[in-house]
Amino acid sequence: MAQESRSSNCQPTAVEVRTPARLHLGMLSFGVPEVRSFGGVGVMVDRPAVHVRLRRAERFSARGPLGERTIGFAQDCVRFWGLPPQSACEIEVLATPRAHVGLGSGTQLALAVAAGMRHLFREPPTLDGKSSEIHPTENDWLFDTPDALELASAVGRGRRSCVGVYGFSRGGLIVEAGRRLSPATEDPRQRSFSPMVARVRLPSTWRCVIVVQRDSIGLHGEPEKAAFAALPPVPQEISAELARLALMELLPSAVEGNFDDFSNAIYRYGQLAGKPFESASAGLPHAESTAQLIELLGELGVRGAAQSSWGPAVMACCESLDAAGGLVEKFDELKLMQQYETIIARYDAQGAVLRVIE
Repeated sequence: MAQESRSSNCQPTAVEVRTPARLHLGMLSFGVPEVRSFGGVGVMVDRPAVHVRLRRAERFSARGPLGERTIGFAQDCVRFWGLPPQSACEIEVLATPRAHVGLGSGTQLALAVAAGMRHLFREPPTLDGKSSEIHPTENDWLFDTPDALELASAVGRGRRSCVGVYGFSRGGLIVEAGRRLSPATEDPRQRSFSPMVARVRLPSTWRCVIVVQRDSIGLHGEPEKAAFAALPPVPQEISAELARLALMELLPSAVEGNFDDFSNAIYRYGQLAGKPFESASAGLPHAESTAQLIELLGELGVRGAAQSSWGPAVMACCESLDAAGGLVEKFDELKLMQQYETIIARYDAQGAVLRVIE
């Protein structure tokens, strides 16, 4: 898009941003100084989505779930980009996944706010003289990888996992390599990100049933930092096997559209990736029920089941919409709906979308 079309006299006054949700299947490594830290595998799904609306205003205000948190993200953007003091907006959170259950809501909400702030108050960065944002229609904008990384820097995301950052840009199944840690405090403008080594868009006919235990949340905030600090290093043989599963089984089966092999790889990767976290996750109130849930899904014919992040969200791979609907019906028949929320989702292949509404 030509730069003059985004000049100050025609900047939008209101935008809305929708993002997919993120499922994280486990990290490759941490705690070994000579090995890249974190990395891992995750996938983006189209629901439950983040949906926010930003409108220029004289001062910051927010409403909706996690509204106050969004003001902090927006103020981070003002500081990071050195925006004028009058760069304020009203933020409305129209929808967001439950926080701290393994759906990546914090990162997606932060990136959505940053995307809105950049579109309202800055010109997008350029690559080779062209806007790095993708402009498929008159009012809709998509995001490329450089956009997502800049937005993540602005709001301090991607310090460990970058699956949600890369998935924000174009969706897909993501494999990232991990990053080398520096003992020094890093300037957010210079901070390195774990490089993405592969992105695969999964077949459009496949579905994912997300099963989330009600009234339960995973580790987050200071307790999560303390847990990471106390965990022993991941044995290198586990990291090696996780890398082999990701690169030689999970990715090829995804590229080939081989659902059975893909499901087997998802299950095996998830089981092994959870081993280094057992000492920390065993004390979580949903630990035993999550293991039982994955076992139950296997008995119901779902091989590709894995916990996302610290849980309690579990993904169940289904080859079709009919199979996904049948699985939800079985949960209803087994009287499990009071204990679990079920969501049928598509594997996302687009990433976040920004729409100019005024």
